Amino acid sequence: MGSMNYAKYSRKRKDFVFKFVFANPFDEIIELLQAMRRLGIKPEHECFDIGHVASLAPLVDMGLLDAPLHADFVMGVVGGVPATARNLAAMADNLPDGTHHWGVIGIGREQWTMVAASLTLGGSVRVGLEDNFYLPDGTMTRSNGDLIAKARQMVQDAGRRPATVEEARALLGIPAAVKA
Repeated sequence: MGSMNYAKYSRKRKDFVFKFVFANPFDEIIELLQAMRRLGIKPEHECFDIGHVASLAPLVDMGLLDAPLHADFVMGVVGGVPATARNLAAMADNLPDGTHHWGVIGIGREQWTMVAASLTLGGSVRVGLEDNFYLPDGTMTRSNGDLIAKARQMVQDAGRRPATVEEARALLGIPAAVKA
């Protein structure tokens, strides 16, 4: 899988982590999608705003993307969509027609609220030190493993279970691994 990203702001530093906007002109997106298709790479669409979600439909219409799409809604980044359950539902509702897989990436301490919202709305979740350093009680995590263990507990508390590798591949539309 491959992804494209945008920008971040640090409240602690009172400054932008990156001093530039990540340009994503459609000519470049199309070129990257064509290359990914040639190489057999399934794109992950990291959507930072509802407009990014809406941009998927023309790419499907052009034949550049095949279902199921995999979209991760990145929430809580300055300049992107605020991290609320209503915004998450709106983003999921605006995916192109068809059956697709979506999840949420909550940035910072809002991650856990967004994990709960995604599990309630039928999405998946991603947690990790790239996005958040804290457990729900505010203590700093010791490792990615602690974050994953908490997410797993929340999945089970919501009456769901983590997908197996085979189930995850099927949800994402990724072929089964070739056994040597």
